Amino acid sequence: ILQAPGIFYALLPASDADAEVVEQATALARKGGAEPAARLLGAEFAPLSVPSERRRQMLGCVATCSVLPACAAAFGASLYCWRRTWAPLSMYLTWAWILDRSPWQGGKPPWQWLRRLWIFRQFAEYFPASLIKANPRADFSGERPILIGYHPHGILSFGAVANFAFDVTGWSEKFPGLTPRICTLNLNFKFPFLRDLGSRLGFIPAARGAIEAALRPGNAVVLVVGGAAEALDTRPGEYVLTLARRTGFFRLALETGADLVPCFGFGENDIFETISRPGSFAWRLQTKIYKVLSFSTPLFYGRGIFTYNFGMLPYRRPLTAVVGDPIRVEKNPDATPEEVEALKLQYIEALRRLFAEWQPRLEPGRSTQLIVV
Repeated sequence: ILQAPGIFYALLPASDADAEVVEQATALARKGGAEPAARLLGAEFAPLSVPSERRRQMLGCVATCSVLPACAAAFGASLYCWRRTWAPLSMYLTWAWILDRSPWQGGKPPWQWLRRLWIFRQFAEYFPASLIKANPRADFSGERPILIGYHPHGILSFGAVANFAFDVTGWSEKFPGLTPRICTLNLNFKFPFLRDLGSRLGFIPAARGAIEAALRPGNAVVLVVGGAAEALDTRPGEYVLTLARRTGFFRLALETGADLVPCFGFGENDIFETISRPGSFAWRLQTKIYKVLSFSTPLFYGRGIFTYNFGMLPYRRPLTAVVGDPIRVEKNPDATPEEVEALKLQYIEALRRLFAEWQPRLEPGRSTQLIVV
């Protein structure tokens, strides 16, 4: 907790608190970078001389963001050299696409050495990412299944990846005995090589059967509840959650007897700039694509390796995931709509309390409202 950005804000003297507000506002304005060394045609270029620590962090960010393109390139190279690779590739694809059902049966055992790789630690320090257990005395013994709702979705949910998929921000120390299972698109488990890496990091498909299989004692299933619809509402400085019209998340908790845990990712919406605004042509087009394909294609941009305001990498802005107290849920396979609605209201109220308690500490100087739709 002590390492979280802005955590001492409420405890600082007035003059120091004001300085903290100015510092955070300046960091946001600069998108986490230093003063640009040069400007050309609107592009802000990073200085050539930067600390080696920041170079290592940039390497971690680039490497982590390149996992999908690297897997695609490896698969493309295998297809290009098919005369040499057709036999092992055929066996692999048969196993991956037909025979291996473990991701839908609770997931594979994560490899701890993989989750703690040096490159992933650099990725987390790039923002930096932090994980806070709001109540150190909360019961996370692992005797009951845990269903964590992560909010907001953001563009790529990097806060969930850095804090749950990777064990570099203190997960195993803060939640010993719990194995995180992070839900992602089913499509990712059809993607050669990516599926195998994701499985060993603790990812499972965001399918009802897969989640039910993973909801057992000792597991903490992490689901980004807002999904693709919430991604379309991603805008820096705003938190708009698609939650009030969700029911499956709460019905699943009742049917399996899994305790619900609200988790808020402060800064998740700040690491990319979005182009479209509600009501614009681009926004309407994205909404139509979402309704047809069930996933969204938000238009966004970030920074580059050498530029501060142009590129596809996230900005250096703090990402802090705050995990709230578990909400005890008794198993009820025949829950009525009224019981589902009551649990939803209880969860939303707990999430609002979590936001109200931690937002002033982690985002000093902001008066951001939490909007639930």
